[in-house]
Amino acid sequence: MAPPSITKNALDGIGLADDHVFMSITLKGTNFLANGQPILSNVPQNIVATPSPFSSLDKSKGTVGCFVGFDTEEPKSQHVVSIGKLNCIGFMSIFRFKVWWTTHWVGNSGKDLEHETQMMMLDKDESVRPYVLLLPLLEGPFRASLQPGIDDNVDICMESGSTQVSRSTLRSCLYMHVGDDPYKLVKEAMKVARHHLGTFKLLDEKTPPGVVDKFGWCTWDAFYPNVHPKGVWEGVKA
Repeated sequence: MAPPSITKNALDGIGLADDHVFMSITLKGTNFLANGQPILSNVPQNIVATPSPFSSLDKSKGTVGCFVGFDTEEPKSQHVVSIGKLNCIGFMSIFRFKVWWTTHWVGNSGKDLEHETQMMMLDKDESVRPYVLLLPLLEGPFRASLQPGIDDNVDICMESGSTQVSRSTLRSCLYMHVGDDPYKLVKEAMKVARHHLGTFKLLDEKTPPGVVDKFGWCTWDAFYPNVHPKGVWEGVKA
């Protein structure tokens, strides 16, 4: 759920959910549903879904996301837990293949995922299932990522990085959001994450430095493999 420090005024750009808003992401029995259509099956009993207090900017659609957590029997510094089976639904994702670098990946089942997946979007179909975004989050000292599980399961890995920091219960390690437009979907989900975590600002809330016009976001963005001290110096002088 949202931290207590978040007020209604802080959420005017997103809107608050109420009892009359259609719940687009739900956990019913052993299935996660998007607009009533199954997206993940065989969801374990220890998975807990909490409806988001934030609703869509588009009041006519009343999109409401869902925070996902779990319970375990003993506190650990690392948990790998299945959130359900993904089968025959196309997805695109971004995974971290180096400490400092991510890249794009696609597939249509849980086994196709890569470890250290930072974001995953399920494709919509021609009927009523919308795009679905799965966004791993931070929860306290724990960080989340998605990875392939056994028998097409999608696993979430939660780790604190220290054996001295352990938990048995987590409630918001993953955020799930739906939408008809994949670009708007990502923007709306990031707005929810921004207010939920309260630890960062979105790009449209920041003023980019002037050097962005010359170098992009970094020298690699400007030069790629041809980065060289002479080129950097010439760019600085310009």
